[in-house]
Amino acid sequence: MKKVLFGSTALAAVGAVAAAPAIAAEGIKLGLGGYYNAFFAVADYDEDNGDPRDLGATGVFADGEVHFKGKTTLDNGITFGVQIELEAFTSGDQIDENYMFIEGSFGRFVIGGENTAAYMTQIAGPEVGVPVNSGWVTIFNPPPADAGGGLAVETGFRTPALSTYLDLTNDDHALNYYSPRFSGFQIGVSYVPAATGNGDGKNFPVYADTNTELHDMVAVGANFVQSFDGFDIALAGGYRRAEDDGPNTDPEQWSAGINLGTAGFTIGGSVGIEDSDRTDEGTSFDIGASYGSGPWAVGVQYFHSEVEGAAGGGDDELNAAKAGISYAVGPGITASATLMWAEWDGQAGVDAEGVAGIIGVKMGF
Repeated sequence: MKKVLFGSTALAAVGAVAAAPAIAAEGIKLGLGGYYNAFFAVADYDEDNGDPRDLGATGVFADGEVHFKGKTTLDNGITFGVQIELEAFTSGDQIDENYMFIEGSFGRFVIGGENTAAYMTQIAGPEVGVPVNSGWVTIFNPPPADAGGGLAVETGFRTPALSTYLDLTNDDHALNYYSPRFSGFQIGVSYVPAATGNGDGKNFPVYADTNTELHDMVAVGANFVQSFDGFDIALAGGYRRAEDDGPNTDPEQWSAGINLGTAGFTIGGSVGIEDSDRTDEGTSFDIGASYGSGPWAVGVQYFHSEVEGAAGGGDDELNAAKAGISYAVGPGITASATLMWAEWDGQAGVDAEGVAGIIGVKMGF
């Protein structure tokens, strides 16, 4: 049924384009956007398994992106647009998301390198300051160096190892469709021919090597966002599956999340599950609460994960918690202070624990 609905919607969109003159007042003109983050951290870190590193007590983290984006709306009401995201620092994945989109009363189609609909529609516990339901935790409370245990967190982004925001791919070229939002409800569907996960997509050739690469990935995500007499509710659920023609099983991921809010208070949480033969097979969950008043916000959050890991015979575990406070200095500028704790428990005795105090500024432009 979902395939039929998707196909009929696509035909309706194509028909709408063909039925009316495709003339815009002016063509697409690119503008600039993006963000920049800068943080200073003071930490106390302890690794008890012969880590060859001797980590200092202070550090600076900075990252950002410049977004080139533009769109135009035709006389028939259909909008065409494009977005290209450039990393603000030297990176192996120098160009991040890059895609075009078509949107109108029929919904929104996204074609190119972007996260799947299941990832984009996910909801997790509220975050104030630096998040722990994210790969950010590895920046300020790093996992121990590999002393033979093979901690899965080293490659665990978009898996239960580090987050409930799951994906079996990373900005690979995909076809994505998002329905219009009806009474607070929206659904999204994605198809990824080659799920390489390298962040670059695949152009040469465009086809997956089914002997070595995940392929024919399908993702479905949905959420519901609505307010009732001053009470806010947000729900989300997602599913992802890719084919693996090797000796491993086809990996699958599930996720769900909820937020409830009223009078400035928000409480919520989420869960992520992966069933596969990968080292990131396992579960994760988070729970958080926040309160916002004017430019100020405060919040707490806890995250836990258990994944298979590389050594066998047990799970790699991560427990992390944080308390944060933020202040909106001006439009697009937020200053924050965060106290973050994390404990890594590797299945082969590769353990570490750290506490970090982090202050910084996020700027969006």
